[in-house]
Amino acid sequence: MIFIVYSMIGWLWESFFCSFKAKHFVYRGFLLGPYCPVYGFGVLSVLLLVPKEYGTLLNLYFNIVVIVTIVEYVTSFLLEKLFSMELWDYKEVPLNIHGRVAVPVSIFWGVGCLFLIKVIHPEIEKLIGFLNAETNGWLPLILFVLFGLDALTTFIFTMTTKKEVEHLVDTSDSENAVIKEYRLKHLFINAEESLSRQSILSHLKTKKPHLKHRNLQRIVKNYPNFKLKK
Repeated sequence: MIFIVYSMIGWLWESFFCSFKAKHFVYRGFLLGPYCPVYGFGVLSVLLLVPKEYGTLLNLYFNIVVIVTIVEYVTSFLLEKLFSMELWDYKEVPLNIHGRVAVPVSIFWGVGCLFLIKVIHPEIEKLIGFLNAETNGWLPLILFVLFGLDALTTFIFTMTTKKEVEHLVDTSDSENAVIKEYRLKHLFINAEESLSRQSILSHLKTKKPHLKHRNLQRIVKNYPNFKLKK
């Protein structure tokens, strides 16, 4: 239940800030539903792995930074290996590791998670306890089933649609993006538009309306750092 709740909170966070910066609604998230699982995994990992006797707040903060950095790196690695996609790229952020994680970004997420653990999470626990009691424990099961179906559907859609458009990827195009996004401050910097990105979006517009095509079109449009690798 904690995983689902924070995945949805993460989706709200990203959608709100990206919409604010883009000046139009941006439906974030790799899945069809309103989830950003990296947030759910990140918060759950922090809650499970941070030592109970963490000592000072500085020690707690250091533990959080290490955990969220590992989670973000692993998530980026799996997205690339399983789906041949990159949804963020920190190569132009100082002190980055393979563009998957960067020290300034990890510092930012560390501050956010520290605030979450000390201030927000106690209230979230109360809410989860209340909802479990009111639904006799059925709500977590229902949410996990819906999430599982969403993840499976997204995987199938992504694999089938990727085969349709991967021939459109220009292998000489190093940055398949219109703009680059620094998630640290959600700053948008205009850059030369990618031919691969133009080709993929043009191809998707010619297809008959189908949820799988709409989902990939949404990802390409809403993720400035989107890359589809051959």
